[in-house]
Amino acid sequence: MLDLTLNDNDKEWLQAHYPSLKVHVKDKKLFEIIGSLRFSMAFSGEGKPYVINPPQNYNEGVKIEDEYKVRIELRGSEFSNLPQVYESDGRLEKIARDRNLRLEGLHINPSGAACLCIQQEETDNLPSGFNLKDFFNNLVIPFFYAQSYFEKNNTWPWGQYSHGVWGLVEWYLQQKSPTKQATEDFLDRLKRYSREWQLLVKWLAPKYRVKGHHQCACGGSEKFRDCHKDVLRGVWKLKETIGKFGVKVE
Repeated sequence: MLDLTLNDNDKEWLQAHYPSLKVHVKDKKLFEIIGSLRFSMAFSGEGKPYVINPPQNYNEGVKIEDEYKVRIELRGSEFSNLPQVYESDGRLEKIARDRNLRLEGLHINPSGAACLCIQQEETDNLPSGFNLKDFFNNLVIPFFYAQSYFEKNNTWPWGQYSHGVWGLVEWYLQQKSPTKQATEDFLDRLKRYSREWQLLVKWLAPKYRVKGHHQCACGGSEKFRDCHKDVLRGVWKLKETIGKFGVKVE
């Protein structure tokens, strides 16, 4: 579990780099960061480093300067151990509405908070533990850069896991030798997504066969194998591991 306490260095860094954001005390135990998040970031392509606050004459990749109204609660949730980041001016809702998308299509959790990364990779993105500098540079700014890029281009700037439970299944596909305990813990995490969990229970039943020509998990009209093929392969792998270890799914 991450320690989400703000220290003096965090507060000084925030004031120096994002003076439009202010720390508030919502109650004795809950701190919030509220205000306008103004950022500048450039990204040159998959596998290449991005640059935050590039110089004015920087001309590599796609440079975006933008601003969002945000509220950041320094507490975790059932979906994430990270601070909960909310876009508070309705801009992302409008982007989703204009494109006939559900908010989860913009990587927004059911709680309304941003899905900055899947829970299993949170500590990878904060290798020195929680601090505002790494949290903003590694997660918050790239999240809003991607939103601005999508708003303009209707595509994402880099490859991403699918949102929510299907992204977790894609992550599971990448695990080389999951243990019985790791698989049981993973299933417990999937249960938090009640709507999708009911579908997974059906798919993971011993006698059920999930096939590539079935309708995709996302609910679209395409076949599973043509739409979210890594989710399909992840379900197959999870089903195989459950059978191998005799794990019960209920």
